[in-house]
Amino acid sequence: MTIDPYRVLGVSETSRDAEIRSAYLALVRDSPPEKDPERFETVRRAYEAIATLPDRIETALFDRTEPTASDLFGLIEAPDPRPLSFETLRALLEKR
Repeated sequence: MTIDPYRVLGVSETSRDAEIRSAYLALVRDSPPEKDPERFETVRRAYEAIATLPDRIETALFDRTEPTASDLFGLIEAPDPRPLSFETLRALLEKR
């Protein structure tokens, strides 16, 4: 599984170099390496993958980016914090 650098940076696939660079710089300001090193590394790798037109072409053809642990854990949905009702528990037990 690979990350989508466009989604990480919050830009479209038709964005120009300047738009991608400004999105990258905004994300770096919001999450510097001292604050969240994993997030910074993800943003940096996403930017390197699509920084220029030749990079975007290479990424589109070969998709060489690897996911980080934070990317993978971001895909997992958190469980519903509400407790189950008695009727729901009964229904689940009856299905067994």
